[in-house]
Amino acid sequence: MERDLIEQATLLNTREEYVAWEQRCDEFIESLEEQSRIKRPRLSIGNRQSVIACIARLESLKDSVRGRFVHVGAGHGLRWREIETAFESRILTSAVINSNHIEPRRFLEDASEIVLERVQCIMQRYDSIKINTIFNGEFVAGDKRANKSIATRNYELYRYTDLREWYVTRVVEPILTSLEEFQECDSGWALSRILNLAVNANKHNPLRAGCHIKLPR
Repeated sequence: MERDLIEQATLLNTREEYVAWEQRCDEFIESLEEQSRIKRPRLSIGNRQSVIACIARLESLKDSVRGRFVHVGAGHGLRWREIETAFESRILTSAVINSNHIEPRRFLEDASEIVLERVQCIMQRYDSIKINTIFNGEFVAGDKRANKSIATRNYELYRYTDLREWYVTRVVEPILTSLEEFQECDSGWALSRILNLAVNANKHNPLRAGCHIKLPR
């Protein structure tokens, strides 16, 4: 279905065709969200992650297609999208959807205010969380196209953490470094379009981490 929607998007000529296409797209996204949040029968972690990635890709597609038929005012061309899931311990599953950024660093820098605002809200409710981000893009190699992801490591955030420093050192720089290394290797793939930056936050209880304490004899 996702492939069909992508192919149909390239054939849209009128606003009426676009409206009908967007409705089909929204209905499919709604069915995917139902899959991601249902608790019984529960999807495997891998399948749930695939469903979430598909939702984010379709939201990116919607924004890019909308720009062809609907006048969009000036702005960053970025949109925050939360996705409801049934992951245990998951606080937040979301993505910053891109519609017109073409340069990775500029995209990540412009997305920072959106991400930091949401993370700050979470940190008002939790003493600590584990968080990671995933840069999703469309890559080309010759006549081949593929969606590929660059994930950052899970990082523990506390109320005293400098969030701007976290974003620069644990999100922007690792993603740009990995992206540069990937495109410079012999893979032949090059970034064609920035889709989104996914943000996943989980509950974190430092007291549950294993530790060994020497007791006095």
